[in-house]
Amino acid sequence: GIGYEWQEAPLLTYDYWRGLCHILANGSGIQFDPETQPRIATSLPGGHRFEALLGKSVETGLSISIRMYREIPMELEDFGLMGELKSEVIAAVEAAQSLLISGGTSSGKTTFLNRLVQYIPLNLRVLTVEDTREIHIPHVNHVSYIVNGTPISQTSKGLTYPLMIDHLMRSRPDIIISGELSIPNAFPILRLLNTGHGGFMCTVHANSPELALEEAIPTNIRLSGMEVLNAAEFMRKTIDLVIQLHKVGPGKRQVTDLWFPKTGRRIKLYDLKSKAHRKPRKESNEEDESNLGLQERI
Repeated sequence: GIGYEWQEAPLLTYDYWRGLCHILANGSGIQFDPETQPRIATSLPGGHRFEALLGKSVETGLSISIRMYREIPMELEDFGLMGELKSEVIAAVEAAQSLLISGGTSSGKTTFLNRLVQYIPLNLRVLTVEDTREIHIPHVNHVSYIVNGTPISQTSKGLTYPLMIDHLMRSRPDIIISGELSIPNAFPILRLLNTGHGGFMCTVHANSPELALEEAIPTNIRLSGMEVLNAAEFMRKTIDLVIQLHKVGPGKRQVTDLWFPKTGRRIKLYDLKSKAHRKPRKESNEEDESNLGLQERI
């Protein structure tokens, strides 16, 4: 977007937001209390993502964020992915390979994932699991699950990611999509991949494909209270493709890198420093600077 603009809203008082949080929590089957459970992450009608934190942890007593869902038609070309590389990514989706969409905040990860979903063959069974509904599946044979992304002691229904992953594995999935990788689901996702199940897709917050596997995922696992030796090495053996996104300007998101961890092959499509597209002339396991041509600057 182009930034923020201040608007007076005298009706949106602390009491209003506190009441709304209670209503949303009750409707989502989770607990909310400004003192003992002051955070809530859920969806508003229309699919808009709602995040709030109330109480003494916030200097003003209140922090609210609403991420609007907009049905903006976007193609892979809008992310700078085209030609043979676009075809190769689509082929990976069609072959039910395991993919990670990596990027920073507001880099277009979920939008890109929703576009990739359209290329999953319609005869496959697709299961999704999220704490806030953001993935939209066109397949008839699909089931979407919502899991409380909070510890079991803070949920009223006790349905957590480990329990849900166990259920999914017994539900004959072809494809499992797990929204955004985070602290509650990092270890269950590792368990899922350890079963040998392919056809997995999710997004992850990281600034490079390598950091996605070597830092972001192991760190989320440790923060969940678990410790897994060689988690990064394991992920390199199980993930087929990491697609890196960056926000490169107002309203502009770009695929900057494609990394195939199993083979070490790396393709750089966009240079963030020069803000120029790069077109590889040959593919290899090592990035060959002499074989990279710069296209028109944007």
